[in-house]
Amino acid sequence: MGLDAAGRRLRLTLATLATLVALAVGCEILVDGELDAVLCSAEGAIGPPACPVGTLCRNGACIWMPTERALGAPCEAHDDCGPLDFCLDPAAFGGEGPRVCARACCTSSDCDPVRDAVCWVPDTGGGGVCRVGRDVGRPEVGTGRTGDPCAAHRDCRSGMCSEGVCIDACCSDTSCAATGAVCRLTTGLISSGPAWACRPPETTRLLGYFEECDKHEECASGLCVGDDGVGGRDDGVGGRDDGVGGRDDGVGGRDDGVGGRGDSSRRRCTIACCSSSMCPAPPGDVTHIVGCAEVDIGGGSMVRACARLLPAQSLSAVGVACADDEECRGGVCAIELGQTQGFCTDVCCGDASCGDVARFGCRPPRTESSWALRCEPK
Repeated sequence: MGLDAAGRRLRLTLATLATLVALAVGCEILVDGELDAVLCSAEGAIGPPACPVGTLCRNGACIWMPTERALGAPCEAHDDCGPLDFCLDPAAFGGEGPRVCARACCTSSDCDPVRDAVCWVPDTGGGGVCRVGRDVGRPEVGTGRTGDPCAAHRDCRSGMCSEGVCIDACCSDTSCAATGAVCRLTTGLISSGPAWACRPPETTRLLGYFEECDKHEECASGLCVGDDGVGGRDDGVGGRDDGVGGRDDGVGGRDDGVGGRGDSSRRRCTIACCSSSMCPAPPGDVTHIVGCAEVDIGGGSMVRACARLLPAQSLSAVGVACADDEECRGGVCAIELGQTQGFCTDVCCGDASCGDVARFGCRPPRTESSWALRCEPK
């Protein structure tokens, strides 16, 4: 080999090494000391496979989450918490203690990477919230997922073992699909009150979505509600004037139907939901669509279900400007205090239910004292 050829090869090797060093330095600037998985596309995803443990995918790069903003950390306002989290006042859920950073959830794995945080459902029902296990009576948390065998609570990711298997909350059948279970309404299992939980499917024939029913036990989902009335401000379905999902406004209870106050002649089986886009249309009805709503099932206990009838033209997504509830897919046109322009909103199980995660997050409404989680401006 000639000296010129050897020199060219040496220069090429040195140039390649210089490029690799520059790339490595650039990667270390993006993620301190980490040279792998520094770029990501799953906006809002926490930890592997999108990003290293303890980092968050934001604008295509993995960023560190300060420990003082992690789930369970003390807070005074939403901005004190992580990008996916909010500041929870336990008093809004009938609890006690200081305000802490929390997150909406469907299952306990939604609380990762904080391994001792679990998806907790208040005793009065409602949506799941990530809280540190020891703060909600689950001091030992393991790795077992829903349906995995267990001998004690500490074997399960949820911190709950029942009849030899791990149990956890859910938002739909999708949360339970891996084990062939279904999302069914339970009482005294996930919490002392009503809560959606993954359960084995019933072997007997039960009624499906929107089939007529008389009682909860007849439905595959475990929930039978009225379907009368089209949601709007005047009938108590979470409009601008009466709040979203409050306990006093009569949304879909056993006695008054969904969204109506006097007629409970028709009752239908329905299913759990995170947002209104998850709710199938009512079979055979082309004039209405179904929205996700907070349903009072008696005794002040609430669950989220596909139970709000809306006009077929109620299609505007979260964040779209509105003047009336019936313009919105979620059936709610909200106006913040001090503002004149309304925006469409909806119930939610996480930021992913709220469209543009840079603009909206899943958290308790700022203008109400309620357990309800709703898509709110950040």
